Amino acid sequence: MAGTRPQRVLELPGDLPAVFAGGIYSEELRRLLLAAKERNALGLVPLLGDRLAAAVAAWVLADGGGEPVLLVPVPTASAQVVDRGLDLTCTLARLAARKLRQAGLPTRSWTGLRLRRRPLDQSELGREGRLVNVVDAFTVPGPMPPGRIVVVDDIVTTGATLREAVRACTAAGRAPSAAAAVAATPRTGTRRGAR
Repeated sequence: MAGTRPQRVLELPGDLPAVFAGGIYSEELRRLLLAAKERNALGLVPLLGDRLAAAVAAWVLADGGGEPVLLVPVPTASAQVVDRGLDLTCTLARLAARKLRQAGLPTRSWTGLRLRRRPLDQSELGREGRLVNVVDAFTVPGPMPPGRIVVVDDIVTTGATLREAVRACTAAGRAPSAAAAVAATPRTGTRRGAR
């Protein structure tokens, strides 16, 4: 599959930790994600979970060993969950955690990051619009389990959603070590390979 080598996403503005993606959001990976998200092609979800696991594994290799990993998916609006028949990001996090455990990396997913308010659909918004749209959208209402936190999403474009998730986790007393996504939109400064 073209564009599916795990890679570190570079030059995302702001104070995000390291962001890794399972591939470039173009060609086949873009078609697979859109089919899963918009056409209920749920048979593709395990493949996308593998891409997310590859992104997290690339971060672990770059970061080195340490304590177990806690995957924290960005929350999905309940209307989208009803439309799709599943919470895609949560499901991807669970599948990635299982794949990483099978590979010997102690990993679990945790769905304690919650929507405080529902942001608008971001697909038509530019960078600044996305940043404003998600301000104070997430919260962590309770204690977080132990482990190195990796905030996860399906696609990273500007980093606005991941940035808000990092803010919410940090406000709850646990700053994430990294962020990961199935795919990242092509950009200058993105390099192939997990370094």
